[in-house]
Amino acid sequence: MSFVRRYWAATLIIAMVALHAAIIGYVRSRVSGLQTVETNTIDMGRYRFQPVEDKSKVYQFHLHVVVDPVKKQKCQDRITERTMEIHEESELLLRQVDPTWLSDPEQRQIRDRLMDIIRKHLEEPIIQRVLITNWLELPVSAALPNVTN
Repeated sequence: MSFVRRYWAATLIIAMVALHAAIIGYVRSRVSGLQTVETNTIDMGRYRFQPVEDKSKVYQFHLHVVVDPVKKQKCQDRITERTMEIHEESELLLRQVDPTWLSDPEQRQIRDRLMDIIRKHLEEPIIQRVLITNWLELPVSAALPNVTN
């Protein structure tokens, strides 16, 4: 009993240090796990097009695809192999797009058609969603400032 009375303060300090070390170790392990999380989004590039029916405007956007995280590397490889075919077919579609699709703020029809094109070239249903960001509708004069009329 005299041992406990003599070293109770040292025992309490050691217990507190051990508890703090355990908490800090747990928090660090959780934070390091967050740093290794990879995105399941693949950048498909920037698209710029002028519809055939309206030569006064140019549209521009950035396209991304959301894929199954398990098959991301396979999808990335396939997209890299077929990038030019996907871009060519997508731009052909975009130049001939129905003007009502361009006025839709959510671009549903455009997204659906672009997803169909990408899926066709990947030959496997890996794509979960298509994301369109940085949508711009510009007058031709602003899009091509070096062109004189």
